[in-house]
Amino acid sequence: MNDSLNILALDTAFGEISAAVLCNGEPFLSRPNHSDHGKTRSTTIVPILADLLAQAGLSWEKLDLLALGAGPGAFTGLRIAAATLAGINSEMKLPILHLSSLAITARQAITSEPLWVIEDARAGEAFAGRYAAGQSLSADRCISWQDVAAFESSRFVCHNDPAIDMQAWKRLELLIPRSAALLSEAEQVLSDSVIKQLPVYPDPVYLQRSQAEKNLHV
Repeated sequence: MNDSLNILALDTAFGEISAAVLCNGEPFLSRPNHSDHGKTRSTTIVPILADLLAQAGLSWEKLDLLALGAGPGAFTGLRIAAATLAGINSEMKLPILHLSSLAITARQAITSEPLWVIEDARAGEAFAGRYAAGQSLSADRCISWQDVAAFESSRFVCHNDPAIDMQAWKRLELLIPRSAALLSEAEQVLSDSVIKQLPVYPDPVYLQRSQAEKNLHV
């Protein structure tokens, strides 16, 4: 990755506002900021981003790239982050790097061993992805908790308590701040060869079908 790139990254997939700025190779990270109220998050995010840019000595115009924790995750969180970056980018038209929110979570655990990221998607479903040493071992998916129960016990990480008994599994702690994991994932995924191919509009990855879509398949 080109260390001279100035990057602003944002993820709000699981209730925490996680943001980071990379300026000439130096990271500037937001502090953990939790809010369950969508309106509060939407009015808080831009000041957090502006503060990070000020710490880095950057103006919005000096940014080269935006990075988005694109999902899967909570619908409201994904929508707020996407709408925030869409508004910021309406005139700048910067490339937007889309990152798996489950991959970001995987990076919060300090291990190179394979693990599952399993997040409650509600409605009896879970978001699941398998990772090792920063690499995806299986595609992120939305499955039932019954499907999760059928998996062989393994290491796993999550933000909220699982909806089933997983005592036979080994739950790892999320030791790395999410803002740091967000930036680490962006640096891992980004390469000079893909920058020109990146979209300028955010495209969240919801995975979970809406209730209306589910009703069509009843």
